[in-house]
Amino acid sequence: MKSWFGTIKTAFFIIIALTLAPSLLRNLKDTYVDLAKVKTKIGRVTIDSLVIDAEPTVKTLKKLFEDSEVKAILLKIECRGGYPGSCQAIFSELQELKKESPKPVVALVENMCASGGYYIACAADRIIATKGSIIGSIGVTFSTGFNVKELAQQHHVQTYTVSSGKYKTVMNPFEAPTPEQLAMLQAVSDDNYQQFVTDVAKTRKLSPQTKDVWADGKIFTGQQALELHLIDEIGSYTQAVSYIKTMAPIEGALEWVEPDHELSLVERFLGTSPGGRRPFVAHVIAQAAQQIRQEIQMSACL
Repeated sequence: MKSWFGTIKTAFFIIIALTLAPSLLRNLKDTYVDLAKVKTKIGRVTIDSLVIDAEPTVKTLKKLFEDSEVKAILLKIECRGGYPGSCQAIFSELQELKKESPKPVVALVENMCASGGYYIACAADRIIATKGSIIGSIGVTFSTGFNVKELAQQHHVQTYTVSSGKYKTVMNPFEAPTPEQLAMLQAVSDDNYQQFVTDVAKTRKLSPQTKDVWADGKIFTGQQALELHLIDEIGSYTQAVSYIKTMAPIEGALEWVEPDHELSLVERFLGTSPGGRRPFVAHVIAQAAQQIRQEIQMSACL
């Protein structure tokens, strides 16, 4: 009886093994062939939210520029803007990294590359966008937040502020800004705008004298932006890859490299954002928090 049961057991495992063997061998073959192929690494960096912190993007860019096996970088931008300092930091770091370790950088836009997002794109060697994308919005918004002075008075809420310096309370939501304070904010906004225009004009080889045509907060379709020389080409991934192949020493197939952190079990369970950098739930919450912060906190925004 035991001998008969053992025979059936052995036969069962043999059948399973024979069933799985072709698939396993095929996978091993595909893996071997894939490893044997000559590939060229191309870095890919995604900027797909309001830019309020340059550090994560700058760290990723540095890793890619320092990796000698990475021959070019694709900067995928779907961004409506951000804080001036953060956008300028990425713009400046990208320019410096290109000097230290020259590599072709292509900015690719499918839907939106506006304001601070466009500021960053200007540091690329080439900007490629679809015809219907939104490009431009070269301007500055200074969000002064809410003034709730009258609302507080209606509910008999009294506030007290002790300050030194007549401009210090400009951020106080319980006090209306004075004409002098508003003039100060306008001066800050104008200076940020001038810096923005200067950098765009220099990198895109445009005349600052014609800024009222291509800047002034205006937005354009990709087709219009091409005519104004705000972008270099109409297209998508095919055109971006084609440019990379003409500018970088490419051998074999392209291998896309995105040096993001290893996702935890919880992160894998929750899912990730389009950029793959954070859990999807955290991505949504962060986006909402950024919007609230922009509306409530006084800050210049590109």
